[in-house]
Amino acid sequence: MDELKKFDWYYITPNTYVIEPIECDGKAYSRVYDKFDTFCIKRKPLKLLDETLKKLGSSYKAATDFSKMFLGKGKHKVPIVLSYDQPYVFLPILSPSSSKNIWIAQHAIINIQKCEDSTMIILKNDVEFKLPIHYTAFCTQYVCATMLLKYALKQREAIHRELGFLKN
Repeated sequence: MDELKKFDWYYITPNTYVIEPIECDGKAYSRVYDKFDTFCIKRKPLKLLDETLKKLGSSYKAATDFSKMFLGKGKHKVPIVLSYDQPYVFLPILSPSSSKNIWIAQHAIINIQKCEDSTMIILKNDVEFKLPIHYTAFCTQYVCATMLLKYALKQREAIHRELGFLKN
């Protein structure tokens, strides 16, 4: 942990691939794996997500409401959409409120492999990451995240069409 660079703040971007909870000096932090590096942020993963969503003019609650509108109100462990220029999706491995939950960027995964009682993912930057979730459960989460992304893109397209119509 000492070799990791530590930062007080961070905003999730499309370069963010994995957000993993870690403990350091008795405090809950996040280990962030991004396209270029791995570092420590002095925030819990869920706090990091909420702060980023607020920076984007939304909130974690609004993001989960949007997801449940598409996936169903009874769905737990819903993936969430973040959006700068293009929407992208993060999926939770466990309950988002769990202190052990890991958030994975759907767009960062290039391969998913079955292990005995876990799942190995390979990220775009060739980092291999073993997840404490069964392969079938992870694949279900991945499919939900992918479908949610398609839905978000269709919603964005519909808004753009309406805005184009209003201009005329």
